[in-house]
Amino acid sequence: MINKLKSLLRPSTLSSLQLFQLTRYSGFVLIGITFAKLGLPKEQIGHFESFLWLMGLFSFFWIAGLMNSMLAIYPGHTPEGKRKLLFATFSLIVMLSLVAGAVQIVTGGTIFGLAYLLFNNAAYVVEYILFLSDRRRQLIIYGISMALVQFLLCVIPIYVYGDIRFSIYGLIIVAIIKFIYVVWLLRRHTITRYERARVQELFIASLPLMISFFVNGSAEYIDGSVVKHYFTLADFSVFRYGSREFPLFTILAATLSMSMIPRVSEDLKAGMEAIRRESLRYMHFFFPMAIIFILSGPWLFSIFFSPQFAMSGRIFSALMLLTIPRLLFPQTILTALRENRIILYCAISEMLVNIIASIAFARYFGLIGVAYGTLVAFVMEKILMAIVLYSKHGIIFTRYVDLAPFSIYSVITCISYALSLYL
Repeated sequence: MINKLKSLLRPSTLSSLQLFQLTRYSGFVLIGITFAKLGLPKEQIGHFESFLWLMGLFSFFWIAGLMNSMLAIYPGHTPEGKRKLLFATFSLIVMLSLVAGAVQIVTGGTIFGLAYLLFNNAAYVVEYILFLSDRRRQLIIYGISMALVQFLLCVIPIYVYGDIRFSIYGLIIVAIIKFIYVVWLLRRHTITRYERARVQELFIASLPLMISFFVNGSAEYIDGSVVKHYFTLADFSVFRYGSREFPLFTILAATLSMSMIPRVSEDLKAGMEAIRRESLRYMHFFFPMAIIFILSGPWLFSIFFSPQFAMSGRIFSALMLLTIPRLLFPQTILTALRENRIILYCAISEMLVNIIASIAFARYFGLIGVAYGTLVAFVMEKILMAIVLYSKHGIIFTRYVDLAPFSIYSVITCISYALSLYL
C-alpha cells in the first residue's frame, strides 16, 4: 500500500504524460456535462461542438504526424540537436497553423478560428518539452491548471450571458495563455534559432505520417460529416457526446503508443516486449471498465448529462468495443521502423471502409450505425497492420500481444455488448 501511494505521488514520465492528456480531454467532457446540466439547448451545444470539430479537422493530422515523427527521430540526436529539434517543431507548427487558419477563413471560417488554431496548436509543444525533459510534476500541474481555467472561461459566460459565442471566446483566451507559456519554455529549454534546413528536413520526414494520420484519423470527421448530412444539428451534439468514448481509455492508449516509439526505435526486441507487458497491464484495467460502461452507458448519460442524451449513451456503449483494437499496437512498431508508407496505405484502406460502412449502417441502424461503421474500419486496419508486420518483418502477433488474456477479454466484451442491446 505504501508503494502504491508513493507511485501516485511520484508518477513515472509516461504516466505523467497520460495524466496530462486525460486531464485535458476530461476537461472538455466536464464542460459538456455542465452545458447539459445548465439546460443549454442541444442546438447551441451543437454550435460549440461544431467549432471544436472544425478546428480539429484543419489540424489534427499534421499535429499528430509531426509529433510522432519528432518522437521517432529525437533519440538519435545529440543534446544540442534535441534542443534545436524542439524549436524546429514549434516553428513548423506555427507555419502550418497559419496556413490552416488561412484555409479555414477562405472556406467560410472566421478570424477567431485562425487565432484558435495558431495559439492552441503551438501549445502542443509544451507537453513534449516537459515529457522529454522528465519534468513530471510540472506537466501534471500545467494540465490541471489549464483544464480548470478552460472550464471556468467556457462555463461562466454561458451561465451569465446564455450565449455559446462567449464560451468560444473563452477557448481562444486559454489558447493565448498556453501560447505565452510555450514561448517562455522555449527560451529556457531550447535553442531558439530558426534553421530553415532543419525545419524542411522535419517536414519532409513528417509528411508521410501527416498524410497517414489525415486518412487514419479521419474517422471522427467522416462520422461527423455523415451525421451533419443525414441528421440535424441537435443530433450532431448527441453524437459528439457519445462518440468521445471514455477519455481515460483513448488517452492512455494513445500516449502509451507514442511513448513507446523511441523505445522501439532504440531496441526492437526490448521495445516489443515492453509493448506486450504494458498492454497486458492495461487489459486488466481497460476491459473490466469497458464491460461496465457498455452495460450502463444509456443510464450513465441520462444521469450525468440529461435524459435527452440517452442515445449518446447507446453510441458510447457501441464505441466502447473499440477497446479491443485500441489495445493492439502494430502502428507503434511500424512507426518506429519508419514504415510510414505502409501506415499510409493501411490508413487509406480504413478511411474507405469507414466511409462506405458508416453511410450504409447509418441508413440501416440510424445514428448508432455511424459508430458501427467506425468500429468495422478500425478493426480492419489493425488486422491489416499485423499482417504486414508478419509478412514483411517476420514479427508475429504474439510478440507484442499476450494472446490468451486478450482473446478472453475480447469475447467477454462482445457478449456484454450483445446483452446491453436488450437492457
